[in-house]
Amino acid sequence: MADLSAVGIDLGTTYSAVAVVDEHGSPTILPNAESERLTPSAVFFDDESIVVGQIAKDAAATTPDHVVMFVKRQMGNPNWYFPHHQQRYSPTDISAMVLRKLKQDAESYLGRLLPYAVITVPAYFEEANRRATIAAGEIAGFRVLDLINEPTAAAIAFGAHRSEQNETVLIYDLGGGTFDVTIMRIEGQDFRVLASDGAHQLGGKDFDDAIMRFAVEHFKGEHNFDPAEDATEAGDLRSTAEKAKRELSKRLKTQLMVRSQGRTSRIEISREQFDSLIKPKIDTTLTLVRSTLRDAKLSIEHIDRVLLIGGSTRVIGVRMALAQFFGKEPDSSVNPDEAVALGAAIMAAKKASEIMPEEVAPPIVEKVGGLQITDVTSHSLGIEAFVPGTSQRINSIIIPRNSPIPTEVSREFVTTLPGQTAIKVTIFQGEFPDPALCNPVGDFTLGGLPPNRQPGRKIRVTVSCAASGVVNVTALDLETGTQTITAVSYKVGQSAEQISARGRWLNTKSVV
Repeated sequence: MADLSAVGIDLGTTYSAVAVVDEHGSPTILPNAESERLTPSAVFFDDESIVVGQIAKDAAATTPDHVVMFVKRQMGNPNWYFPHHQQRYSPTDISAMVLRKLKQDAESYLGRLLPYAVITVPAYFEEANRRATIAAGEIAGFRVLDLINEPTAAAIAFGAHRSEQNETVLIYDLGGGTFDVTIMRIEGQDFRVLASDGAHQLGGKDFDDAIMRFAVEHFKGEHNFDPAEDATEAGDLRSTAEKAKRELSKRLKTQLMVRSQGRTSRIEISREQFDSLIKPKIDTTLTLVRSTLRDAKLSIEHIDRVLLIGGSTRVIGVRMALAQFFGKEPDSSVNPDEAVALGAAIMAAKKASEIMPEEVAPPIVEKVGGLQITDVTSHSLGIEAFVPGTSQRINSIIIPRNSPIPTEVSREFVTTLPGQTAIKVTIFQGEFPDPALCNPVGDFTLGGLPPNRQPGRKIRVTVSCAASGVVNVTALDLETGTQTITAVSYKVGQSAEQISARGRWLNTKSVV
């Protein structure tokens, strides 16, 4: 019987990790080529080589124009790219490089091929973000078995080591660049998400930015110029700020040495000052916690446990704010840096046992076979429609936010013109009636309808959302009974041919 060939990957904003379930059914983190359990999600273009990890992160201080970090915040953004040597690299390309490094190192460590993966994403990720993540995995050489929301993965890792008891758990996931809050009911091996919310641009990077602004203002007060205007010195300052942030989780104060143009400032910052600087960001997370409680129709008293996930939950100000908000200390029993990857590995083992059971050892099947996971949609899904009797366009929501997934909902539309042989439908994600305030998922045109028909003929459109959060559409012409699987023209995404071509291109590059 072969060893498990499916891994779980936490593709993080600042750090990534890969894990696998061993022959006994226990998840374990796989070290990278540098013997580290976490790999910085940084990419350094060093002549013809692509360097991923700590060396790339360190290079940001000396050659910032050759280094890209925090790309996860741009996933699914068609207008963002990283320029280098007359080439433009998309967020999907950069993420694929990180994933290729993880894949190579894991295969080298285990001495076997690892062709399958479950990759985690923030719960708030929209359709475009999710498709971009799947594409990155495929370019890197994986067959992506599934996507799983990061808080859900963390809860699975937590549940794998807990005693058999029923709990309502709030997962507070504050990473390097993103924030998620998820409320989940755990009953044995049954994990059921009740509600979820999050913020795209909120995480440890923002805490670093706050310290950087604090240091810059003090330096400018002494020397009358901004040390961060030089890209190299700004990179060095970011490293100094991140170090200070970590120290303030253990000490009441620390010092930053800021150097620029031959000038030096020794700047002291206390934990109290740091907490004051980041309080608006922490307050934003608590606002999202409140809204998620409302969505789940729960109060604070219903939460049995607050589970901390993500490296930024080590910040003392975060823990104190949560303790005050909930009236009890949050649970930090799981490793906040590794729980997401460990949970993804468990999910990868479950998926592997379903699609290739002959390759999965009985102890693994015994551990993961009974796992039941029900997640929810992070955003509402709607179809562009008209207000009856007017030309006003609206986002007609058909799958509300926090609906259990997988799910599918049908809605009937009518042709509006004589002899209409096609109908165009635009799919949106968002909570607003005005389509302009929502994000378009894509368009499709149902063509080939019989000619010479009168207006008012019915078309049934079915929108489905998979457990991974990926959206698909089918349509049925009710008059002829013809079922059509439509080709959706997604606003963001790549064709199978494009993904294959990028994968071949990446194979020609040295990724270390």
